[in-house]
Amino acid sequence: MDTVIIKIYGPGRFKIERKDLFVPEISSRQFSELSPTEKESKRPYLRRFVLHPPKSGIYLPGVQVYETIVEAQKNLRYVMQLDFSVPKMVYRNSLQEVSETDRDFVFGKLRAALISVGIGIEIGSIAGARVSAVHFCKNVILPKTIRMRDVLAELEKVDINKTVDVDVKEHKNGGRVLNIYSGTVERVFYDKISDATRTKNKRQDKNRVDHERGIIDRFNLVGFEAFRYEYRIKKTQTVMRDVSKGLGREYGDVLFSDLFTLGLFKIMVFTSWRELIERPENRLALFHTASELQLLQHIVAQIQKQGTNAHSLNNVLAYYGIARGIADHGAKEFRNILSETWCKSHPERLNKKIEVVAELTSQIPYLNNIVFIDEAIEKFVPITLQSLHNLK
Repeated sequence: MDTVIIKIYGPGRFKIERKDLFVPEISSRQFSELSPTEKESKRPYLRRFVLHPPKSGIYLPGVQVYETIVEAQKNLRYVMQLDFSVPKMVYRNSLQEVSETDRDFVFGKLRAALISVGIGIEIGSIAGARVSAVHFCKNVILPKTIRMRDVLAELEKVDINKTVDVDVKEHKNGGRVLNIYSGTVERVFYDKISDATRTKNKRQDKNRVDHERGIIDRFNLVGFEAFRYEYRIKKTQTVMRDVSKGLGREYGDVLFSDLFTLGLFKIMVFTSWRELIERPENRLALFHTASELQLLQHIVAQIQKQGTNAHSLNNVLAYYGIARGIADHGAKEFRNILSETWCKSHPERLNKKIEVVAELTSQIPYLNNIVFIDEAIEKFVPITLQSLHNLK
């Protein structure tokens, strides 16, 4: 887990001693003090106060306080929103990984950070904060035989239902970031070590902490690459749906303490990863065969095993063309080209053929790079200082 956004609903759950550190300076009001226009307002909040702390060596969360109306009670409520990286809060870097057993350590660190800027809060209020966004992630140190650029080039070929956009950013030093936006979730892939050495404005992770670069120098990691996968759940309703499912319960509020349920990190990362690579079109985009002839022979052999005449020669040739086209050009590009002319009004026809081809080729393994990443995510061994020390 990395970035989380949590909300703590007042009154009585937090106390702000240094009101002058907020812009504008924070103040409270009674409902009776509101203007008629404010009382009728349908906006999410009336006022917003943003913490601007003095510079220090302490990692601090982003803090915003919202003044909102509780219409049913004709009252005002103040909601504190905290936005922070969990591993940076406890380790001052996000190459090391937090585990579910770090819960009390995380709560204590967050409380201490808030107290340092004059915000009084108890552990119970932190544990009971509601989660409105969370990024689950995994770092995988790559062996010298696997290059990050090659892994990303392979993943660029995937597609996913309701995809808004697939974006690849190039950097002058050869670094790349792959973003797959899909509704209220986002999948992000990049090299964590390379990203940590860039200037802040070019980083995928904007919250630079000097200690992170120090870790890279301390363990001589400049020659290594760390595949990083982030599964970003960006909306409260999606958190309530997806994380609740990962917790094995019905749709509902997710508390900060819930995120530290044993096994949840792996469930969220591994499930979302497999959901991506096991889609029929992505299975075809990521399979590995020694040659084009081997692929054709495999498809024919699988049809013969079925012992049916349902597959005509034309279908066999079409299956081979679909498999080869997606493998060569990517699922999204292949689908877009065909949809423009033949499948725009009836995409289910192409989907059905892709499903058939994916089933016929299901015994063909994934590309070697994808297999390595898949196995590492499934094992879910945390990155620690000791594991970094053991790198050769």
